This record gives sequence, structure tokens and C-alpha cells, in this order.
Amino acid sequence: MSETMSGASEFRGKDVLGKAPQQSVLNVLRMSCADAMQRPDFAERLQDIKQKFYERDFDGIFLEPSNLSVYTAQYVPRRALCYYDLFSHPQLQRILLTRPRILCLGAGSGSELLGITAACCQILSDKTHPITIHSQDYADWSPILQSLEHAVRYKWNIQQSHITYEFSKDNLLSMSQSTEALIASSQLITAMFVFGELFADKSNAINFVKTIVRCTRPGAFFLLVDSAGSFSSIKVGNNTYMAYMFFDSLKQYFEPVVEDDSKWFRHAQGLDYPLPIENMRYFVRLYKRK
Repeated sequence: MSETMSGASEFRGKDVLGKAPQQSVLNVLRMSCADAMQRPDFAERLQDIKQKFYERDFDGIFLEPSNLSVYTAQYVPRRALCYYDLFSHPQLQRILLTRPRILCLGAGSGSELLGITAACCQILSDKTHPITIHSQDYADWSPILQSLEHAVRYKWNIQQSHITYEFSKDNLLSMSQSTEALIASSQLITAMFVFGELFADKSNAINFVKTIVRCTRPGAFFLLVDSAGSFSSIKVGNNTYMAYMFFDSLKQYFEPVVEDDSKWFRHAQGLDYPLPIENMRYFVRLYKRK
């Protein structure tokens, strides 16, 4: 798609999304993913991604660069819409009003960038310091995120004075000191649809939990979101736990602010997007570090 920044309109705050905000989110994604959806091998590549998900071969999906744009076109729509809905929650809107630094772990595909940006449009003005959205992942998603950033800045006229976007590459199972420093400097840390994947390596995943506890500063928030189904169940010894139980047990460190073990996100009817969009059932925990 050949749209340029020269056609951008004046930022209009919460009105920028129009009367159909979910469709506006999808329009940004269509612009960003236009080339991917026109690939002649799109269907074949998507089927291979689905098979690797079934096999829990996450490296086979995300460490193959040619998969990334296909993954974004297929899987980001429902999650971006869900995150827009989630971040419209009053408690999360209050956090956004503080213009925080947000660290999004495992967020290379752009769902967080797009969904949180859409929710930010409800509270942004031209007379504030910017919100920072830092996306982290272990694969190099920078071309995908740059395309999404271009699209949101064009479609919604998001300026640097509104939101700053950053990206870093690191493995959460062997976290670098730079990522630990990002956790320590952020007012909101998110881990959305990443925790179950981490527990494919249980010992290092437990170290991830310990790092979150150690590095999150008092008063900062940690948002944990994942599937409410069996995909987020984790077997330790002879027992099976849901992912949120690990953080629920850390009451000496984290105060739960928002809790829901099973929440449905159902998208609006009549949305225009070239690929089917599924509804989602997920759990959510928003904790405040004591």
C-alpha cells in the first residue's frame, strides 16, 4: 500500500477512532499487512504455522523470518481488538493517564502496540509528555513493528509527543541485564499470551517469575493475560496449575487489582477484514508491586 504521511489528518483525541473503533483498528492492520496478505504462499505458510503451534514448536514459528508477517496478519487482529477493549478498563485507563513507560514482554507481533495505542487515543492530548510503549521479543520483529508504527501514525496521526515506540530483542528465559533494567524502569509491565510458551522450559520459566518479582519496583503494575483454556495449564510434578496461580501465590509481593479467571472478548459484528476473526476467552490479572 502506498499511502504516505503527507495525507495524515489533525489528531482528534478519542474521536480519531470514529464511530466504529474496532473497524478503525483493523484498518490500521490492513494497511500494515497488505503485502503479507497478497503473498502467493500465504495459505501454505499459515497452515505450517498452525501445525507448529499444535506441536508447540515456537522456535519453528518465530525464528523463521518469513513467518512473521503472516503470523501478524492472522493472529494480531483478535488480540489487538481484545487489548483495546482490555485497556479501556477504568483501572488501566487510570494507569495510562499517568503517561507511563510500558514494557510489553513477548510483544513482537504488534498486538500490544496496536491495541494499547488505540486505548491511549481516549486519553491523549497535545499538551502531555509521551507514553512509551516498549515491545520486547526474542525474534527480530522490528520490520513488523516499524510497519505498524507507520500505519498508526498515518491513520490516527499519532505524534512523537503522544507516544514513543521502542523495541528490543532478548530471550526472557536467559534475560539480559538491559531487560532487567527495563523492567525496573517501567511503571507497567505486561506479559500477554507469553507465559504458557515460557513454561515449555519450566526451570527457566520459574527464574522468569523470580526476575519479575525482583526487578519490578514498588508501586509499578504487572499485567498477566493468557488463554483461559487448557493451553495455559502447567504441569509441575503431579499437579496442574493455571499460569496465574504462580503470581496469585506471591501475596507478599503483589497486590491483585483486577482479577478474572475467565473473560470473553467478542468482537463487533460486521467487521471488514480479509481473514476470519475469532472471539477469545482469556484470564486477566493486574497486580501492583508492594
